[in-house]
Amino acid sequence: MDHSEKVLVMRIFITILILIFSFQSLTKAEDIRDFEIEGISIGDSLLDFFSQEEIENIFKEKYAVNYYPKSKDFFTLATIEVKSNTYSQINFDLKTGDGKFIIYSLDGFNQISYQECFKKRKEISSKIENLFIKEDYIIEPYKIKHRGDETGKSIVDGINYILNDGSAITIACYDFGKEMENKNYSDNISVNVSSSEFFYWIRNKAY
Repeated sequence: MDHSEKVLVMRIFITILILIFSFQSLTKAEDIRDFEIEGISIGDSLLDFFSQEEIENIFKEKYAVNYYPKSKDFFTLATIEVKSNTYSQINFDLKTGDGKFIIYSLDGFNQISYQECFKKRKEISSKIENLFIKEDYIIEPYKIKHRGDETGKSIVDGINYILNDGSAITIACYDFGKEMENKNYSDNISVNVSSSEFFYWIRNKAY
């Protein structure tokens, strides 16, 4: 192979690399709705996954409907049993009075030890960072006392991935104290997806 042929091959190789990396960048997610939990995303309707009768039955379950302390603009609908390979429970945040049951936030929970949770969180974080372009989000770690534990011994250690439009994905590890464990609370991991409207509301108006 002479010099001109080598140059041509190198140019073709470089062109292929450029196309590969361009394709990879094009396949990055551009919207929070590209991140799903069991095939469900914010902006979807519960009616896409449950019948009207099933939804009405969920509303009838004890402790299924939960309002926030300072505002009833949104409420959490806790589904006790879900058909999921990954989560033991999925909660949905809906807007009060919305007959279309549009999902503004959803939480996937699974029981896991506090120590194991951090390994799982790292795996999920890696998937999020591979899904979105780095410039499209900021990372906000936090560690707080669980609001429901008056003893202050239950901890929530989480990471917020806040996208440029104000929507967010949160991965949190829950470490409950003995008093909460006696009330049937178990350490778990939570993966939450929130619309920009809901994420702003829960940080500024819900508590």
